[in-house]
Amino acid sequence: MKMDYSPTTEGILKRILGSGYQIHPAALKVLESLGEEKAIAVLGTFPEKFPELIVIEVKHVEEFLKKAPVKKVQETNESNRSGKITQIYDGSGLIQRCPKCDRWIIDNFCIVHSDVEGIWDLRIKARFDDGKVRCTLIFKKDATEKSVGIKLEEAKKLGEAATLERIKEALVGKEIEVGGVKLSGGNVLVKDIRKV
Repeated sequence: MKMDYSPTTEGILKRILGSGYQIHPAALKVLESLGEEKAIAVLGTFPEKFPELIVIEVKHVEEFLKKAPVKKVQETNESNRSGKITQIYDGSGLIQRCPKCDRWIIDNFCIVHSDVEGIWDLRIKARFDDGKVRCTLIFKKDATEKSVGIKLEEAKKLGEAATLERIKEALVGKEIEVGGVKLSGGNVLVKDIRKV
């Protein structure tokens, strides 16, 4: 069943998906009740508190609502830094997305649209350390293909496990320079990467 969202919810959902997260519908309702500005400020606290988080659940939102007032998160800006990728998070590599909402799905099942025919995609969510600051890097398909030297069609032939191993071999522990857009909360959407 297709979900109809209000403009506020659409804005929140767009920010969530753009930051590399997925969200449970119940958690989305809680965020919507806060209003868009406060919801986006809450979202900005997730990368530091839950660095390995992929799917936002109600418990994650509620944990922050019990704490001190949320600081306003700065808008996005360009980010360039050098350092090492120390970890590749689960949910990276060859994945399938819902054709209706672009969420990451498993076994052709979307938490919003139920049974769907998934679309193959490549992505990486990685822990990055420049010696002073740690953050999460988000690689979409183009950046993943460029950084690992693998195309989507090749990854589909290799399979999910082999593709993930190839990503780890190519990136973990390597000195790299990353250029991208700093997202709310400190995540960086990678636009360019080169080995130092």
